[in-house]
Amino acid sequence: MQIFTIFTNRMADSKYPVYKGDWQFKSVILEKLEGPKGEGEVSFPSGDHFKGFFHLNFAHIDGPAYAADGRYDFADGSYIEKAWIDFSSDGGYFALHGQFRVKHPGGPDSIAMFLGNKRYGFELVLDEAPYILEWYADEKAPKSRKWELLDYSMDEKPDDGLLDLTLKLRGADGAYTIVQRGGKYTCNKYDQYIYETATRVTVLYPNGNSIDHYGDDLRWLKPFDGYLTVHDAAKMRYRTELWKDGKLTDDQEWMRDPLASKEVEIPMPLAPVFDTAAKVWADGYIDYGYSWIYEGPIENDRPEGNGVLYGREGSSYEGSRYEGQFHDGLCHGIGRFTNEKAGIVQEGVFVEGVYQEPEAADGPIILHARHGHKYWSAGGSDHDWDYTESEYEVQLGSLPFSGFFSYNVVRIQKNCITIQTDEGTKLILPGSEVQYYEEIEGREWSDGCVYDGDEYVLRLTWNK
Repeated sequence: MQIFTIFTNRMADSKYPVYKGDWQFKSVILEKLEGPKGEGEVSFPSGDHFKGFFHLNFAHIDGPAYAADGRYDFADGSYIEKAWIDFSSDGGYFALHGQFRVKHPGGPDSIAMFLGNKRYGFELVLDEAPYILEWYADEKAPKSRKWELLDYSMDEKPDDGLLDLTLKLRGADGAYTIVQRGGKYTCNKYDQYIYETATRVTVLYPNGNSIDHYGDDLRWLKPFDGYLTVHDAAKMRYRTELWKDGKLTDDQEWMRDPLASKEVEIPMPLAPVFDTAAKVWADGYIDYGYSWIYEGPIENDRPEGNGVLYGREGSSYEGSRYEGQFHDGLCHGIGRFTNEKAGIVQEGVFVEGVYQEPEAADGPIILHARHGHKYWSAGGSDHDWDYTESEYEVQLGSLPFSGFFSYNVVRIQKNCITIQTDEGTKLILPGSEVQYYEEIEGREWSDGCVYDGDEYVLRLTWNK
């Protein structure tokens, strides 16, 4: 239940903010949750003042999270119409957080970023001739730091309290691009969660390197505190670094940087039935998403010449590898393909992604298939066999019959079809017949006895 109260932190000490407004008391298991909730206002020692609605969250996975939205008035008469502040449950901490349009009576608006009630990064003054100010923890940059504003753009959503700012600046050592991203709290009306969109900044340096970080992690555009994501343009790699008081204290291994790649639509190198989105790096590396990785020469963003193609770890292609010639993005020329799981080895000529069998069939091979299924259960239910008959055109890959999806056709020749199973390799010859049987058990009783199962039988006949 909310009650009206006045809470003054540190016994009304003028060094601390004073909160006046609604208060929430609530207890949950092992934790007592209380704090500002509802209409309220905060008076800051600096003379600043905030008035708005306070959101108290009861179910944050890392503990309570608190935020408020309303109007923020600065002591100098400037103000933010729609601001967000964060606060602590005991009312001892209140701080302006985010990037906002600040209105200055008698002067032009400005766009400024705040963290913990302090200005950080670049403030854009929207005068007739716009200019910028640089801040670190509410201190202006030294006079020796000179910036020329080349261009800027904004993505402003006043109703949502979101504002992203992109600046193009010229410094003493070249052109910089600075992206300062929003930073607000979102209250979910369905579950009372409060989600923070972190105030983040990206700095693109003149040499092409860049850094992504929280707004207060850099000091005058140099790493100072916290975790930073560093992108090395020359190496086309990135890593996360931890800095403390301007010193690097920990880092991760360098990894291939997606920012250094180009995304294109190109055909799959083997069995190119369709095109797929792929990331291409200029140093001869192509990532086909959840399938293949290519390393080797590239022309027109596609494999060209002698290279290596291998299945990505964890994908269905893992354990597959092609080494040989490529042309226009496809396996084309002399090469060798291996698939460890299926026991496939294909060595010789590939044409437009397809292996040319030495004794390749000169037309489709049709087998007569008789497929049967029976279901049984320990409760006494035992169904009769149900059979279907069909004509099956043989293709590489898994057999398209229930119970036999793990059976793979690994080679098609005019006088022999090779099928790989868990028990080994079987051949089908012209005029011959093979039969397979599989039982797939279902649920189990608590004592481990099987409760039910399915039986399958498959007979393939090559009439010739």
